[in-house]
Amino acid sequence: MSEFDIEKLFEKRDSYLNILKHITFELMMEPTDEEIKKIKELEKNTLNELDKLQKEISQIVSKKHD
Repeated sequence: MSEFDIEKLFEKRDSYLNILKHITFELMMEPTDEEIKKIKELEKNTLNELDKLQKEISQIVSKKHD
């Protein structure tokens, strides 16, 4: 995998982290119960995607060191 591809993965990771930051902010804005439910679902999905991405990055980096 090229450096460009790895850079794209890091950009995607940063995007997920930014989404999580905004989710945290949304929860501080006194959302309704329905909004909280949607926000929590988005948070869960974002964390799952972030976890998958982090594992992919880790595998790529470890292969480069072998």
